[in-house]
Amino acid sequence: MHFVALMLLSGCTTPETLDGKVVDIWGEPIEGATVLIEGAGERPMTDHEGRYSFSFIGGAQLLKAGKDGYIQGHADVDFKEGDTSGPTFNLYQKPSENGFYLVGPNSYTKLSQQTVKTIGTEFDPIRGIAKVGAAKTDRSTMNLVFHTELKHEEILQLGLELHKLTFVKETTLSGPLGEQEVEVNLFTADSEIQIEITPMRSPTDYLITAKGDLEPGSYAFQTQDLLDMEDQDAFDRIPEAMRSVFSFEYK
Repeated sequence: MHFVALMLLSGCTTPETLDGKVVDIWGEPIEGATVLIEGAGERPMTDHEGRYSFSFIGGAQLLKAGKDGYIQGHADVDFKEGDTSGPTFNLYQKPSENGFYLVGPNSYTKLSQQTVKTIGTEFDPIRGIAKVGAAKTDRSTMNLVFHTELKHEEILQLGLELHKLTFVKETTLSGPLGEQEVEVNLFTADSEIQIEITPMRSPTDYLITAKGDLEPGSYAFQTQDLLDMEDQDAFDRIPEAMRSVFSFEYK
């Protein structure tokens, strides 16, 4: 009798599970996200707290989490015997329009286009923007989502760069009457900030990060060396609608 009872109890033992969460990059739970282990049949959905649960599968596994409106997340995990914790997925929201989206403390802010203007002479041009866009961040470690139809190699061909800006109120230029003080009032390119462009788990989204912390100030993304191009003729050949940079401010 005791042997039979033990057999019955062992048959009723609750199977081991792996439990984890799916949240957005700001830590808010995502309800209704699907989680799967590649090659396994289970596809649990998260509850209102973003939690999911799997039957335990040991060894090296690839887990995926996704939901409409978010960029899919992947996690490679080597589960050991006795593990009960699955990974926490931090999903980026998928932007609905092309553009640069600065990751703020609670949401995205889309960077606005600022037209590059030229002041000075053909041989001594000064290029910059009249104002910095409204996008601001208080995070010294810059994360930015770039939503675009361009492929990775096409982005690299554009020569995308991030520059710290400096405000130039006036400068001295040579003219027919000698040197003259000229008002500039433009934010111009100062130092270049090294960036890394990483394809995300989406054919239309890339994560742009700065290599190192930013210093407080104004910044702009440029392509084709718009802000520091020395050849005036080359600048003039660029259609006016494409003479734009995308700026933000770090406080």
